[in-house]
Amino acid sequence: MKVTFDQLGGEGATREDAVVFVISDALGDAAQSVVISAASQFSDGAVRVVRLSQIKSADEVRDYFEAHDEDFVSTAVFHSIADTVLRRSVKAVLNERGITSVDILGPVVQILAGLTGETPRNVASAHHRVDSRYLRRVAAMEYFVDHDNGKNPQDLGEADVVLVGLTGSAKSPLAMHLSFLGYKVASVSLDPGRKVPEELAKVDPKRVFGLEATTDVLATARMRDAEGQQRHEVLAAIEAAQEGARREMGRLGCERLSADNKTIEELASDIISKVESE
Repeated sequence: MKVTFDQLGGEGATREDAVVFVISDALGDAAQSVVISAASQFSDGAVRVVRLSQIKSADEVRDYFEAHDEDFVSTAVFHSIADTVLRRSVKAVLNERGITSVDILGPVVQILAGLTGETPRNVASAHHRVDSRYLRRVAAMEYFVDHDNGKNPQDLGEADVVLVGLTGSAKSPLAMHLSFLGYKVASVSLDPGRKVPEELAKVDPKRVFGLEATTDVLATARMRDAEGQQRHEVLAAIEAAQEGARREMGRLGCERLSADNKTIEELASDIISKVESE
């Protein structure tokens, strides 16, 4: 069993802290993601997260909680255990100790079993196996690395998504996130002085997305690099660049998306919904 303290928590937890345990017979990434998302709705430090991953038996869980019986007052467990026998055993241990627990994986697996008519594998780390989806993600991430910020424009026709915009409009982090989800993404800068590759005009406009950010957002980064320039000069240059970028987006016929006040995940969701609806 591996014990790790995630970013919202740590070994400095006190008896007054709410401590949430994530337990898994695999890495526990999925369950941890759910817990971290929920914990982020509360004040910093209000919830501490401890992950017990790669467990092999319920005795490991029992021994851990017995050893830490006096450490915490407010405790709950979220578990994602693929092995059904181990899942029941761990649940029994938690029930014995009166610990509130939520099974994140089991109910979902049962619903999918009913929908597909298949018997689940009940194998830990099944989603980490090397299959076509995994290989697609690897290929997509390699494509992102080779086609970020205008590199290798001759391959733009192979992209699932092409992001265009000025520096500072979140092209690269968004492209990286989409590639992790399995989409081949290229990005092209529309900054003044940067030549727009001819190949971009041949890409289906429905796969091209123009990212826009406000003048103030773009200025935050550019003021750091503007040696000897006044703020009003930097802002004027940005506004001119924005106008040029808008003209290019219009010429391309692509959809424009505002990156302001949106997370990378929200932007990715917007793009995926449009690409998949075609």
